[in-house]
Amino acid sequence: MEKAVQARLEAKSRDSQLFESFVHQFEFSPKTAEAIIETVKETYELHRFDPDIDVEPGKVKRQVISINAKHSPRLKELPMVSVTLTVDQSKEDQEVRRQFGVQGLRHTRICRLTEEAIDQGGVLTQEDLSDLLEVDVRTVRRDIKQLTEKKIRVQTRGAYHDIGATLSHKVWIVSLYLQYKTYTEIARRTRHSTTSIKRYIKDFGRVVMCKKKELSIAETAHVAGISERLTGEYLELFQEYNTPEYADRIEDIITKSNPSSPLSKGKKGALQS
Repeated sequence: MEKAVQARLEAKSRDSQLFESFVHQFEFSPKTAEAIIETVKETYELHRFDPDIDVEPGKVKRQVISINAKHSPRLKELPMVSVTLTVDQSKEDQEVRRQFGVQGLRHTRICRLTEEAIDQGGVLTQEDLSDLLEVDVRTVRRDIKQLTEKKIRVQTRGAYHDIGATLSHKVWIVSLYLQYKTYTEIARRTRHSTTSIKRYIKDFGRVVMCKKKELSIAETAHVAGISERLTGEYLELFQEYNTPEYADRIEDIITKSNPSSPLSKGKKGALQS
């Protein structure tokens, strides 16, 4: 605790010294001086070492290229946004590593990191992934190629605007469950932990429940605790599978998501959209 307090005092002291220099030596206004200090911190990602920034264990903050940035060979000139990314999901990542090894864990993390960035208005480069995963860029490229061959969407900077008809890994996993695959089969095929698979299925069930209540996408995303982008993809998946053939599975998902729901009781068949 004492070390944390000392680090905060030292950081504030350095900020104060810079502020005084900008105002008195360079004659900047106080507001301009503060803006310059914050810009420098963001540019060099100094917030990663700032004790005052509260980041959950396993997560990191990064400055990444904005989704809205136009194509340009000079990445440093592009607009940036700050995102919080989950590098280590603790028990779930440990479960994946035990079952599928280091490569399987990397694949899971690549999917998670790229989609988290997109949901926060940013997009990762292959170099970003290389840094976050602590591997060389060639390894990242090989992993992305393998994921793409499975029709799994990996939206890095180079692919975001040109990506074709692919699925996010979460939608793919839920679609496999809708096709009456078991948790074990899905885990083996997708190299994801059973814990995460069950969470994705439960989120999908919440989205279906919200649709029946005629909530908006924004309201549904809030209730389900997921992004509006993923909410829209889950709604499209529900429309595709909302047929008598998959009615039992959809009812099963609704029951798992909310056992007390009246939608889990009654006649089988496609739910009314």
